[in-house]
Amino acid sequence: MSMLSDESYKKYKEISEKQGIKYKSNSELRDTADNLVGFFEILMEMDQEEQSYKRRLKSEPKGFSMRGNGRNCSLCNKSISEEGFYDKWGFKCMNCQDAINKKKIPGSLCGDYEHKKYMTDSVLSYKTGIHIQTIRKLIRQGKIKARKIPNGPYIITHKDNSNIQTIIHQEKRKEHLNKPKT
Repeated sequence: MSMLSDESYKKYKEISEKQGIKYKSNSELRDTADNLVGFFEILMEMDQEEQSYKRRLKSEPKGFSMRGNGRNCSLCNKSISEEGFYDKWGFKCMNCQDAINKKKIPGSLCGDYEHKKYMTDSVLSYKTGIHIQTIRKLIRQGKIKARKIPNGPYIITHKDNSNIQTIIHQEKRKEHLNKPKT
C-alpha cells in the first residue's frame, strides 16, 4: 500500500537525485519513501508524547511516576519496564531518582547521552578497554573520584576527574607492561 501521492514520490525522486541517490526501481524508491514517512510519523508521535509529559509537569512540577515500558533511564541508561519517575530532568529509574532526591547525584547530569559531563563506570570501561574491575579498583584507591548510585553504577564526573586521561594512560601502560610475552 502506498503512503504518498504520485506527486510526492516524484518530488522525493527529484530530491534524491540531487543528493546523488539512485534507486534500482520505482518499487525501491516507493518503499524507501514510505519507510522515511513512517519513520517521521514515529518521531512525531514520540515528540508529542514527550510534549505531553512536559505539559503535565506544569500541574505536577515536582514530577510524577510512570511505567517505563522499555524507556531508558536518563542517568544510568538502564532499560526500565517497571515504575520510573519523570521530572524536569527527564525519565529516570527509581534508583537514580532516589539518588537525586538524596542529593548523592546532581539531577543536571541526566540526559547527558554524549558523556560530556559524566560516564558510568561501565561506559568508562568500554571506552577505554580497561576491565570494569580495574576501574572499580581505581575508584576504591581514590585515583578516580566517583559517586555511587545505591544498587546502581558509579557515576564519574569529568568535573571531579580532570586528570582521568592521565590515570587511564598510566593504567593501560601498566597493563601493557604486565602482559605476558608470547
